[in-house]
Amino acid sequence: MLFNSIEFAIFASSVFVIYWFLFNKNHKSQNALLLISSWVFYAWWDWRFLLLLVGVSVINYLIAIRISSTSSNYGRKNWFILGLVINLANLIFFKYNNFFIDGFIDLAASFGYNLHLSGTKVILPLGISFYTFISLSYLIDVHKKTINANNDIVEVLLSISFFPIILAGPIQRPSSVFSQFSVKRIFSYDMITCGMRQILWGLFVKVVIADNLAIYADDIFDNYSHYNGITLFFGLLFYSVQIYADFSGYSNIAIGSGKLFGLNLIQNFNYPYFSRNIAEFWKRWHISLTQWFRDYVFLPLSFSISWKLKNERVFYIKADLFIYIAASIVTWILTGLWHGANYTFLIWGLLHGFYLIIFRIQIKPRKRLFNKLGINNNSGILIFIESIITFFLISLAWVFFRSPTVEDGVNYLILMFSGAYFALPEIAYSRLVLLIITILTLAFFSVEWFGRNMEFAIAGLKTKTHVVVRWMFYYCVLVIIFFFAGLSQKFIYFQF
Repeated sequence: MLFNSIEFAIFASSVFVIYWFLFNKNHKSQNALLLISSWVFYAWWDWRFLLLLVGVSVINYLIAIRISSTSSNYGRKNWFILGLVINLANLIFFKYNNFFIDGFIDLAASFGYNLHLSGTKVILPLGISFYTFISLSYLIDVHKKTINANNDIVEVLLSISFFPIILAGPIQRPSSVFSQFSVKRIFSYDMITCGMRQILWGLFVKVVIADNLAIYADDIFDNYSHYNGITLFFGLLFYSVQIYADFSGYSNIAIGSGKLFGLNLIQNFNYPYFSRNIAEFWKRWHISLTQWFRDYVFLPLSFSISWKLKNERVFYIKADLFIYIAASIVTWILTGLWHGANYTFLIWGLLHGFYLIIFRIQIKPRKRLFNKLGINNNSGILIFIESIITFFLISLAWVFFRSPTVEDGVNYLILMFSGAYFALPEIAYSRLVLLIITILTLAFFSVEWFGRNMEFAIAGLKTKTHVVVRWMFYYCVLVIIFFFAGLSQKFIYFQF
């Protein structure tokens, strides 16, 4: 069931009532209820893959205990490797099976061998990338002795399967929720109403902004060869805002849902389009994924490379910069592939890796140049210009993220830059509806801007707004959501 559906509203409300009014005496019974509810939520899509989720979760629980209880380093390492192999093999089979087979066929064809092989049609289980990374972080932390294995099987399974995060994150590390699962939760009116406000804002952003812009973005991207350059530019703008609103909406609903049950989930989205550079963007966009790759890939890889370098320069590049470049390339290849088994995601990841490398290289020269010219680095005009440039670069990368093939992405960009910028955009659907959505989108970003220092944009309504104004705002948002509710679509990140 989708977060933006009546089924989910009924489901979450039912679990909420049972959780607080029937099982409120014992936190262990609350945990069991949440686990069973999470499995029902996941099985609603396809019950067969629930068996896979439960099986993988139980295996990770048992392996973590073996790692923690084994005294020899050799034994711990073997159990850890077994856990890595099981989790990665599961992910590779379901997500990358055809990708690797097709890649092998293409490689053989380049040497003149035509292999008559065909991939196996495998249904991709929802949320497999997310619960696999949650499981891996648990095993890695236990192996590194950052945490001890948790003997409570319900808590471990719930940390992997909790329904607000199972489908599209945040990638909440089990170590950060065990302390919340192991204590009694107290019914907090303030926390619950805060969660409801966050869910309300998430629904508005998803149902009203993302789903409506998707209609225009999908039409332009799917038929890009028939449109002029200015229309393709608007198509890219529509998609850039759509994916922002889609992921922002999901994150707010997921985190808000956690609050309904007295649980704090990590912030996963922090107004990323207000970033002035690409490094800041990745501290704000999909925060849990960025931190996962930083802690478990980039930093260990950088450390490993640094130990192998004996000279101050490698290929005339300073050693520290070479380490950053090498680790960044590997990290962003994996980040791209994590999003999907397609070369388009690989290109998207490499583009962001390239952006970050260029940003790293220009830091010191830029500082010297600004000092020489007397330019204030915190100038409002400079921040605005840099934010626009950053948004433009991010949007260019979104072309490959959205396109079905690399060729489509390249052709889209070629046609977009081909001209016809002074012509009117060719909009296939209602211009009146687009005008209304544009006004609502501008209102959305205005609220986001003024609320950018809070956990979510309307978090401060309770303390900064009169009760009458506040409730008028709530009802207005609800009316708009119900008006546009018929256009609801799946969240973009569900495909990962």
